Formats: sequence, C-alpha cells, structure tokens
Amino acid sequence: MVRAGGEAATRGDLTRARLRRAAAAVFARRGFHATKVSDIVREAGVSQPAFYIYFAGKEAAYDALVAEFREGLRVITARNLTDPATPRACFNARVALSFERFLDFMAADPDLTEIGFFQPPGCADTKARLVGWVAQNIVREQADGLFRTDVPADLIARCLVGLLEQVGRQVGRIEGTAAARRALAVHCAELFCDGSRPPRHP
Repeated sequence: MVRAGGEAATRGDLTRARLRRAAAAVFARRGFHATKVSDIVREAGVSQPAFYIYFAGKEAAYDALVAEFREGLRVITARNLTDPATPRACFNARVALSFERFLDFMAADPDLTEIGFFQPPGCADTKARLVGWVAQNIVREQADGLFRTDVPADLIARCLVGLLEQVGRQVGRIEGTAAARRALAVHCAELFCDGSRPPRHP
C-alpha cells in the first residue's frame, strides 16, 4: 500500500485502513445503533485496544466515515458547476455528466454510500448539505442564464437531490456497471432538464 504522496504506508496506516473498511462494512450491514466496537474489531481481525489507538469510540469511527463521504460529495458538486459558455445544445449532456459523477462516486464504495447517504443518523444532514451545495451552483447558473429564475434555486436543488437519492439506491445493486450508470445519468438529465413530456419535434 502506498500513501497519496508516494510514500510507503506504515503498519499503522494499514491497520487504520483495515479498521476503516471493517467499520464501513459493519455500519452498512447493521446500522449505527446496532453496531458495537467488538463487531468492528472482529470484522477487521484486530484487537479492541488497537481500535482505540485510532478512534475514541464507534461514534468517532462513524463520524470519520460520514465526513469522508460528505467531503467527496462537496468536491464533486464543486466540479459540477456548469461553465457559462456551455452551448445550449450541450446542456443536457453536461447535466448528465454531473449525475454520472455522483453515481460513480456512490458506486465506488457502496458501504460508505449506505452509511453517508441512506442510513440514519447522518443521512438527513448529508442530504441537507448536498442541497445547499447544489443550490449554490444553481444560483450562479441562474445568473449565467443556464437555469430558469422563476423557480427558487433551493427547490431545484431539492429536486435534483431527491432524484439522485432514488436512482442512487440502484447503484451497486441493479445498475452496477459504468455503462449502466452512464445511461441512468442520461435519463436523469433528460427528466431533470426536459421533464416527462414527449420531446418536441420541429
């Protein structure tokens, strides 16, 4: 295992990574309230004292995982801000790319997604934060003429996150391949941008 900076990982790094994977798996499977530290260390194959070297308790391990997931969403949302020079003909494709990035992120670590986006106690706050980040983008995109301005940015953001929540439940279960996620993202963009009415033909 190699660190992000190219340095070799230490034994401590490897143990922490093992605990992180184990905690994510157990929390996703059992939920926060039903999970015990003993469940995590059993999954990781380490001693309970080793767990407390890295985490103060199960709450700290859970909080670290949720924070990791939220930071990933925040970074992706910042990347998804649409360039004001985007041609109108390319707008749906650009929105599809935004959905695809979200879905790929959610598929990359299904356990982390389950904890951060779908399970209480952290899921409601995660989605509220995502609505806020998306709304910040939409305010700027409205000013650039990319989105309609007669609908509040917050409402548009809530619709986007609600759509993402529903289709995100398929990621890693039904729609497990990159190609399937890409196709799903295109459908999401079409619904989000054009609604459910049949397309107009000249």
